Amino acid sequence: MTSPVLSLVMPTRNRPELLERALRSVITAMAPVAEHVEVTVSDGSDTDASGRVVERLLTDWPGGHTYVWNRPALAMIENMNLAAGLAGGEWVQQLDDDDLMLPTSGQFMIDGLRRMPSREQVVVFGAHIVDVDGVKRREQTFEREQYLPPGEALRRLLRNSSFVREPMVVVRRTALAAAGMFEPEVGDAADTDMWVRLLSRYGARCMPVATCAYTIHEAAATMGMWNPRTIDVLDGIFDRAVATGVVSEREVRRWEADYMHQFILAGAYRRLRKGRLAEARDVLRLFRLPTVRALGPSPKWLPVRLAFTTAAAIPLRTT
Repeated sequence: MTSPVLSLVMPTRNRPELLERALRSVITAMAPVAEHVEVTVSDGSDTDASGRVVERLLTDWPGGHTYVWNRPALAMIENMNLAAGLAGGEWVQQLDDDDLMLPTSGQFMIDGLRRMPSREQVVVFGAHIVDVDGVKRREQTFEREQYLPPGEALRRLLRNSSFVREPMVVVRRTALAAAGMFEPEVGDAADTDMWVRLLSRYGARCMPVATCAYTIHEAAATMGMWNPRTIDVLDGIFDRAVATGVVSEREVRRWEADYMHQFILAGAYRRLRKGRLAEARDVLRLFRLPTVRALGPSPKWLPVRLAFTTAAAIPLRTT
C-alpha cells in the first residue's frame, strides 16, 4: 500500500461493542477509497475483546491498519497521542470509538483533501449530533466552503464551545507533529487546546458537508468535565490564545465570557434534561468562581442563564 491520504486514528478502552460499531462505519464510508485510507487503533482494554474485533473486521479490509494493545493501559491523552503517532497518512482524523463516519463521506473527503492547497493544514467538516443509538438529534454544518484565516478561525472557536467537535477536524500529520500533539495535563480540554494551537497558526478550511457523527451519551468521558478544575484549564487555554498575539487580549477575554457561559450552560442543560436538578445547580454554581465572575456577563447567553437558573430552582416533586 502506498502512503495513505487519510489516517483514521482510534483510541479505545474496554468498549468493544462501540469500537465495532465505529469500525463498521469506517469500512462502509471508506469502501470506494479504501486504498487511500488507513486505520490505527491504540487499545488500552483489560481483555483482548477489542483486539479480536479489529482482527475480525480489518484483516481482509483493503485499506491499511495498525493495532497496538497497550499493557499496561495508557491514560486517555497518552492513548490518543499513541493512536495519532502510529499514523502514516498525509492527513489525520481522530475518531473516538463512540463516534461514527457517515456512509457516503469517504469519496468526498479524499477528493477534498487531495485538492487542499499545500499551505492549508486544517480542514473542518460538518457533523451529525447523535444519541447512543445513532439517532440524529441535529446537524452541525457550514453554509458554504470557506477558508478562515487565523484570527477569524480563533474567533469562531473561542466564542462557541461547540464550533468544532473532535471527529470533524482533519489535520496534516506534519502540522500535528509541529503543534506538539495533545497535552496530558490539559485533560478533557486537550482537544480545545490543540485547536487553539493549530488554528492560531494555520486557520482552517470549513467544508459544507457532514462526514461524521458525534455521539452524546451519559457514558461519554466529557460528562464529568463540569468542575472548577476544567474552568481553570479553559482559562489557561485562553491565556495561551492571548499569547499567540493573533488577536488582542481584549477581544479574547470578550470571547472567553461567551465561551464560559455556553460551556457551563451546556453542562446544566444535560442535567436539566434528565431532571437532575441538584446536579444542574452544582454546574450553575461554576458561574460564582472568581475566574468566571472576572470575565463579566455575556449578553448573548444571559436569557438562557436566567431560564436555566429558574428551572434548576424548581423543587423535586414527591408523589
